[in-house]
Amino acid sequence: MTKQVVSLLILIVSLSLLSAENFIIGSGSDAQSTVPVDGHYNYGWSKFFYTSSQLQTAGILNPVEITKIAFQIGGSSSLVNYLMDNQSIYIGPFPGTNYGNDYLGHPGYENKTLIYNGSISFNGPGWFFITLSTPYTINPNSGVEILWENRDGSKIPIPPIPPQFCFTYYTPYKRGVYLTSDASFPAGDGTITSKCPNICFSTGGLEAPQVEISQSGNSFILSWTLIPTASSYSIYVSDLPSGPWNFLTSITGNQYQLTATDPKKFYYIKAISR
Repeated sequence: MTKQVVSLLILIVSLSLLSAENFIIGSGSDAQSTVPVDGHYNYGWSKFFYTSSQLQTAGILNPVEITKIAFQIGGSSSLVNYLMDNQSIYIGPFPGTNYGNDYLGHPGYENKTLIYNGSISFNGPGWFFITLSTPYTINPNSGVEILWENRDGSKIPIPPIPPQFCFTYYTPYKRGVYLTSDASFPAGDGTITSKCPNICFSTGGLEAPQVEISQSGNSFILSWTLIPTASSYSIYVSDLPSGPWNFLTSITGNQYQLTATDPKKFYYIKAISR
C-alpha cells in the first residue's frame, strides 16, 4: 500500500514552467499626472482598484504571485530618470466595483501588504516596471486595491514635467481617489475620478526547480534543487491537475513535508526571483 501511495504522489507533483507572464489591464492612450502619483506636489496619496472581472479577463484565472508591477508612461515629452524619494506602494483585496461617497478618504493599512518602499526613478514613454520588495499573491476571486503614498517632501521644480500615466475611463464608475499637498502629508477626503491607470502585473521568470519526493515514516517530503537567483519558493495545491490552483505557502528552503492524509493531491513548486 505504501508503494502505491508513493507512486501516486510522484505522479501528482507538477513543475511550473516559470516563464514570466504579464497581465495587462487598461488600454487608454490619454495621460494624466494625478493617479497613481502626482509629482507636482511634495506629498500625496492615491488609491485605485481593478475588479475581479478585470483580473480574470487579463488572464489571472488562478492565484498568481506577482513580483513586478508596471505603469504606462505617456505624455508628449520623454522622461529621463525623474527621481521621487520616499514612495510607498500597498496592495490588498477589494471586492467592490465603484468608489462611492463613503470611500473618499485614505483607506488605511488593514489587509494591505507593503510591496514597495523607497525611491523611484521614472523613465518613459512606455511601460515602466517596479520590482516589488515583497511579492504579492493576487487571488482573482476578489479585485485588488492599490494605495500609493508620496512622502518625498521635496518636489522637482518644473521643468521637467512630472510623470504622466496612461489611463482608461470607466465612466460612470469611480475608480480612483487622490489627495495632494505641498505642506505635509494630507489628511481628509480626496478627489474622486473615473480615470484608472493602465497597469501590468508581472510574474518573475526563472528556471523550473527539479522536484523529488521521498518517504519518511507516514510522511512524504517534497524536495527540489535550489536556484541561485531565487529568494523563495511558492507551493500551490489543487484537487485537480487542471486547477484551480490555491496558494499553500512560501518558504525559503528546498523541502516541504506532506502527510499521507493530506486532502490535496496535486502540487507544483514555483521559484520566485530576488
